[in-house]
Amino acid sequence: MKKVGVAGIGAIGTSVCNALIDGITGYELHAISDVQDKPEWNVPNLNFQDMAQKCDLIIECLPPDIVPKLCTPVLQQGKELMIISSCALLMYPDILKTHELSTSRIIVPSGALIGLDGVNALKNIGIKKAKIVSTKPPMGFSTAPYVDENDIDLSSIKEKTMLFSGNALEASKGFPANVNVAATLSLAGIGAMKTQVEIWADPQTGFNSHEIQVESEFSQITAKVQNSPDPANPKTSVLAAQSIIATLRGFTNEFVVL
Repeated sequence: MKKVGVAGIGAIGTSVCNALIDGITGYELHAISDVQDKPEWNVPNLNFQDMAQKCDLIIECLPPDIVPKLCTPVLQQGKELMIISSCALLMYPDILKTHELSTSRIIVPSGALIGLDGVNALKNIGIKKAKIVSTKPPMGFSTAPYVDENDIDLSSIKEKTMLFSGNALEASKGFPANVNVAATLSLAGIGAMKTQVEIWADPQTGFNSHEIQVESEFSQITAKVQNSPDPANPKTSVLAAQSIIATLRGFTNEFVVL
């Protein structure tokens, strides 16, 4: 039975903790790390250093700018680390440099994205092009640095509008709470600088949608997913938490379809 620590008890972290409490074979919720306590779960609320010492697997559900503070003690302790804020791996390259010197394993779930199994398969024979188009209701991009820096009035958007076009690294810096899907695609495929990203605001949609287009010499993948925004956090989707839960179950299930 592996002891699991969950860092960050927002919408995603709460769903993961509840699933662990309900029961996932081979795993138990051992600790949380958050500014708020959850006495009803009957687990300690630890700082990052203590969590890294006392848990076997740490699941990150934090704002991207906090992720490096978690990664340092976890990687130094050689513990397994599951990262859902994958854009942090692009924004803070020292995380992966530290990882290279550690015995830790970093796991990145698919999050709100689909089709990564095909992307991983195509990578074996070479990917020529990778692109992701993400569309959300305008207010789903509130507080994004790119929106603030460019004085974009999201409330004034009345028709589908492209907010951004660039590579996955630029998108991660400009929209760190919104484009983990782009970062994850780049990590699975041809890297952040070669992965193209378009971000659209659509006041007529009630979904967060992501469409990937990946090409190799022999195959083309087009995959689109539409997710309802998480009621507790419209910047993310319910599917993000479920991808973490599915990954945990996949590690111990006797029958696994990849």
